[in-house]
Amino acid sequence: MVVKGVFRAIRFAVLGCLMAASAYGGSGAVRVTLPREPRREEVFHVGACTHFSQGKGVLEMNLQSIRGAGIKAIRDEVSWGGVERTKGKLEMPRRYDEYVRRAAAVGIDVMLILGYSNRFYDKGDRPRSPEAIEGFCGYAEFVVRHFGKDVRLYEIWNEWDIGIGLPEPYRKGGSAEDYVKLLKKVYPRIKAVDPGVTVIAGACTSGGVNRGWLEKTLQLGALDFCDAVSIHSYNYSAKFPERGPEACSAWMSKVQAMLRKYNEGKEVPFYVTEMGWPTHTGRSGTEAELSASYLARLYLLARTSGSFRGIWWYDFQDDGWDRKYNENNFGLVRPDLTAKPAYYVMADISGLVAGGRYAGALETKDENLRALKFEHRGRDFWGIWSSDDKDRQVILRTERSDGYVTIQKLGRRAYRSTWGYRDWAGGSGEFVRDRLSMVVGPRPVLISGDLSGVSVAETILRSGDSGADKN
Repeated sequence: MVVKGVFRAIRFAVLGCLMAASAYGGSGAVRVTLPREPRREEVFHVGACTHFSQGKGVLEMNLQSIRGAGIKAIRDEVSWGGVERTKGKLEMPRRYDEYVRRAAAVGIDVMLILGYSNRFYDKGDRPRSPEAIEGFCGYAEFVVRHFGKDVRLYEIWNEWDIGIGLPEPYRKGGSAEDYVKLLKKVYPRIKAVDPGVTVIAGACTSGGVNRGWLEKTLQLGALDFCDAVSIHSYNYSAKFPERGPEACSAWMSKVQAMLRKYNEGKEVPFYVTEMGWPTHTGRSGTEAELSASYLARLYLLARTSGSFRGIWWYDFQDDGWDRKYNENNFGLVRPDLTAKPAYYVMADISGLVAGGRYAGALETKDENLRALKFEHRGRDFWGIWSSDDKDRQVILRTERSDGYVTIQKLGRRAYRSTWGYRDWAGGSGEFVRDRLSMVVGPRPVLISGDLSGVSVAETILRSGDSGADKN
């Protein structure tokens, strides 16, 4: 879908077809297919960033481990400088081609970043001159044509707002004006090659959102030259509760509201292409079990939005062994692929997040108890947790007590439980058939089965238990 409606979609569909026909010498009639509005049930990508393009990891072993976690999408890059190593000559390096083809062959969706500078243009700065912009467009066309159906998602640049990946002295913030100038040129060129790919704009940092960089691109017309918008939503350096997934989700909802403001009130397909809580020690680090809990909560909360199209966890594999360095500790697995707690949580939740249907929030009297309802494969699922990271005893009530439910603290073994509760520890001898008790904390607990007629009867703060979720 092109973001701003039918008229703009027609314009670019016609432009793309005409340009393609001109490029291949065709003279036949042009057929234009009107785009449909996205359904709420559109694919939600459970993804991870990989850095295979930089030679990271062992490709086949990593892909096997990625699939083991239920991750169905990766985000990587095919850099301009790597493709055009001699000015005017475009050639796909084997290392790029191999990881893209192998990932696609095993059913993993690949998102490619089109970006980073080229030393032959603008002295290695971002492409801003007409010559550099034309060079970038040619590179983008080449990549899209080369990979064909194996890649359907392309992101224009990576963190233009801060200058990531650029050489000195260009490693600094880039203007929204220059970014949109590039976007206006490259978008129709890509769509002319393959109208079916999704072109994603933005890819800015959370700081870029907060400082107004993203909104400036919208004011300059960015939505006319993309199919979706992406951001990076890191908040791990903030203090709790601002560093938690609930605060992040609320902030992202404001970003989505801003996108609607510049899209005539209509939803804009929305991606988070980098997010994570690194597990390094020291300042701004997150204990590994708690990071895993935050992952689960963020992915569950994302499904409450109809325009949210995916989250790519940053990243899949730790970059190194230094436990004090944040950049070494973002992964779901260690450098040798040893699984961290977040890996097991991802494996438990990925199927529900990707394929489940959000069915609303469960009403509770405790503002710090979150309970989201989903339907998946004919079963009801509830995800329940404490948003303040404290342990709570949750007592459920049912209208029919003759069945059972399956209970799983994510990352742990699931078990079945029949209905019934006796508060013997509180001095009560009465057994109540229509109640069920469990303690929930930072880590979401999944309850599944027939949950019709089930409600939260009571919550009790068990403050003596640690909220660090180390059990």
